[in-house]
Amino acid sequence: MRLTRRILMGAVGSAMALGVMAGSPQAEPRHGGELVIISTQAPRHLNPAVQSGIATGVPGTQIFASLLRYDGEWNPQPYLAESWEWAEDGLSLTVNLVQGAVFHDGEPITSADVAFSIRTIQANHPFQTMFAPVEDVETPDEHTAIFRLSRPHPALLLALSSALSPIIPEHVYGDGQDVADHPANSAPVGSGPFRLAEFRPGEQITLERFDDFFIEGRPYLDRVVIRIVRDPSTLVLAMEAGEADMLPYFAESQGIRRLQGVDGLDYTSRGYVASAPSPGWR
Repeated sequence: MRLTRRILMGAVGSAMALGVMAGSPQAEPRHGGELVIISTQAPRHLNPAVQSGIATGVPGTQIFASLLRYDGEWNPQPYLAESWEWAEDGLSLTVNLVQGAVFHDGEPITSADVAFSIRTIQANHPFQTMFAPVEDVETPDEHTAIFRLSRPHPALLLALSSALSPIIPEHVYGDGQDVADHPANSAPVGSGPFRLAEFRPGEQITLERFDDFFIEGRPYLDRVVIRIVRDPSTLVLAMEAGEADMLPYFAESQGIRRLQGVDGLDYTSRGYVASAPSPGWR
């Protein structure tokens, strides 16, 4: 079964993405199907803990879960963290993890993985300053992580979102190798709704449904396929022919105008309001 077509395009020069979407967004969700994404932007690897950009972020946020998610109104939502609480002085944040969540290899996710992930991000991520006030992450038990801060830092909650703070497995990345160049970056073990099935750098990324995902009933899709297409005109032709469902961050104005005239395609300015335009994927 194939999804009703959905496409996103982005316009350079704006902090928002212009998107094209086909089918009713109010349609009743159903299980099964495949989402095909096409883009000119190719990720170097798939680990958002050590690499920034949309190219890594798009597949990475599906492969890796984070402590929090955000809704369309910028309200934090539970994800791997089922609850969290600030201390009155703002110098510590206590996070309570969901129980029963596992990585794609079946190993349980614990507070030790959270502490390891934050240390890794602090040492490697291009936006590591977002965790500058974090002095330590204590792990009093397997399902509790306490962030100790040198000063109040309310933006920490935003930093705990999917594209910025994936929770990576210590039992994979903590083997003494340099995490920035770890072979698992191209064959990641995550805990998100999809697991990596195939990564052909510069060509295609195929993700498949993770049946043991900790949110019951999710994901709906069976597969997500990201195809790298370097030529913008080829992207437009693929969209016109119905060969793809999503075109994110498309910057070619003539192509955007052309696709706006195609029956069954809708466009939107929503989708990337938190990210500035960039010439490359994460």
